[in-house]
Amino acid sequence: MTPENSQALIEVPNTQRRVKPLLEINGICKTFRRGKRTVEALTEVDLQVADGEFLTIPGPSGCGKSTLLHIIGGFESATVGSVLLSGEPVTKPSRAPGMMFQHGALFPWKSVLDNVARPLVAAKEGRRESRQAAMEYVELVGLNGFQDSYPGELSGGMRQRVALARTLAMKPRVLLMDEPFGALDAQTRELMQEELNRIWSATGTTVVFITHDINEAIFLGDRVVVMGARPGRIVHEEPVDLPRPRTAEAKKDLRMLEQHNRLWDVLRQEMLPRGDEASR
Repeated sequence: MTPENSQALIEVPNTQRRVKPLLEINGICKTFRRGKRTVEALTEVDLQVADGEFLTIPGPSGCGKSTLLHIIGGFESATVGSVLLSGEPVTKPSRAPGMMFQHGALFPWKSVLDNVARPLVAAKEGRRESRQAAMEYVELVGLNGFQDSYPGELSGGMRQRVALARTLAMKPRVLLMDEPFGALDAQTRELMQEELNRIWSATGTTVVFITHDINEAIFLGDRVVVMGARPGRIVHEEPVDLPRPRTAEAKKDLRMLEQHNRLWDVLRQEMLPRGDEASR
């Protein structure tokens, strides 16, 4: 991708404005050594994400979705290519891209409030100020009244709310979410999707969200980008034409069913054995 292309204007779905991308992923390739073998995890991934956009990325298991997210977050380096956030290269973890994993990795010996305040205290913002700021995020994720509870006293969904509040408290320019609801039961997952839509509407944070669930990708996203089977690459993308704010009623919209069917057709083709594999 040329510098001119990397600065191209992109359109944010569901709006009429055109803005420069906040996040630019340029020609990302990633290979690993496995003994004497070289495994190609990602190849030629180009992607732009607008400020305030909610981008969802479904794809088959093992297609490199998480690897891509780790590269965006600075936790891994690309073999080839670059990641730019607000025009600056991402080369190591920082507070600018905030990462939320499937398992929240909370400190079990700290209260909800202290878990949320932890990154603020670590940034030397002062204990009292950090706790005051953290309380705002505890309330934002609907845990007012549980601020003095400990992770072991909470349900899985509540623990993920704590993890989300802690990540948002860092005020990241882009929130990276790696299947954050994947370990939850089906009912809790549905409720957390609705809560995340509410929280995103309240904050306007730019989000890149990895998922296996097509319906989740549609319900949450402004745009869905489908990754193909290894080596991971973008094989399809399309906007989500569902009005915001979204509630559970959106899941009954026929447009969602139609989009699910289109995206499943793409994913299914990627998951089927290829000719050379089927003949083995």
